[in-house]
Amino acid sequence: MQNVNREIPKDIDESNPYRVYRLLLTLYETNVLSRACDILGLSVPTASRLLGKARDWFDDPLFVPSAGRMYPSRRMESLKQPLYVAINSMKALFVRDTTFDPTNAEGIVRIVAIDNAFYTLLTPVILELNKEAPGIHFQVFDRFPDMIKSMREGELDLAFYSMEGKPRPADFKEQTLFKSNHVLLVRHNHPLSVISQQRRLTFEDVGQYNHVGVAITMATKGPRLIIGQQAQNLHDKVCCEMPFFVAGASLVAESDLVMRTPRETALRLAKSIPLDVLRMEDTLSLPWLPGLFWHESTANSPLLTWVRARVAVKAKAIFDLAEIELPFI
Repeated sequence: MQNVNREIPKDIDESNPYRVYRLLLTLYETNVLSRACDILGLSVPTASRLLGKARDWFDDPLFVPSAGRMYPSRRMESLKQPLYVAINSMKALFVRDTTFDPTNAEGIVRIVAIDNAFYTLLTPVILELNKEAPGIHFQVFDRFPDMIKSMREGELDLAFYSMEGKPRPADFKEQTLFKSNHVLLVRHNHPLSVISQQRRLTFEDVGQYNHVGVAITMATKGPRLIIGQQAQNLHDKVCCEMPFFVAGASLVAESDLVMRTPRETALRLAKSIPLDVLRMEDTLSLPWLPGLFWHESTANSPLLTWVRARVAVKAKAIFDLAEIELPFI
């Protein structure tokens, strides 16, 4: 028999086919209209109307009454399996998978991180997840003025970012990972290292040396923020201004230059480059509050929720270790 293709009835687009499908399948299972109504919570007139609509749609009686029961037609027999598929597909739209298996997970995490956040907080996480969740791929971007707009439009998933005291947009979430401070990074056996072993450094001590100024791009239009220049009465003599902590540390290691650096980043750098980590001048405080920042549209993503949790746990461990190695007094 040749299949005849019929256009989908227009009123399907203007109604709720789910109710019709459930009635047909329930009636198929019970063979009694009143019993199907009891199961579905429908009145008999409503069920009769839905059955009449289905008969029009499929151009077939679908059920034939006999001796008080409703027997399916051959057309209804052929519709049974496709209707089950349609019902299950509809149910699947409303099932939220709360489990997350990292070993089988696949996906891309697009994250904004300037180089010290990447080096200090994200690198350890990537190294762990590369073994635990090999199907997860990271794409890392630098900050840029339209970052927040791009996150709203779904082009970015996460950012290491803090609103720096500004009001957070209502449609964004923010999690502060820890509260730390900055230190001075100098080459190994720098003259300041010798002084710091005897007493706390003063502004006059540090002011004798030129600095590497780390200039951070913000997520809003405007000039770059150079670490230290926001502190009152602090006027470092900047020899070189750059947006890179790691490259700046390499420059410091080969000179008498000084660089103000977050403590956790400085301690990590000093493990692989000949550098000394010194406490800053007495009374000077430059807080570092690294945080995760994301748009509410990604809040319920199992993958991103898991990644955010892993970053937070690793950040806490990094901070705790730094508190042991170089506690702030």
